[in-house]
Amino acid sequence: MSRDHEQQAAAASEVKIWMPIYIGDFLADTLRLSTEQLGAYFLLLLDYWRRDSLPADDALLAQITRLDRARWKRHAPIVLAYFRQEGGVLRHDGLDQARVR
Repeated sequence: MSRDHEQQAAAASEVKIWMPIYIGDFLADTLRLSTEQLGAYFLLLLDYWRRDSLPADDALLAQITRLDRARWKRHAPIVLAYFRQEGGVLRHDGLDQARVR
């Protein structure tokens, strides 16, 4: 492997250990969320950053957010409004754009 390829591989693996958060944008976008909704959304963002997508599966999303199924079902419509479904996964345009910067 060439030195350039080694550096690119290292950079690709390092991107998963940090995630850019633009505090002003984040607060502005989530101002109307409850504390529980905000926590669920943030945990989904963290999992998304590490895995490149989220499963479109309520049981797994409840597990990621650490909410029981009933609470997840109550908050899901609001929290999932920040994502779009593509096939069997959820996508987040903002994080996808941040990853390529």
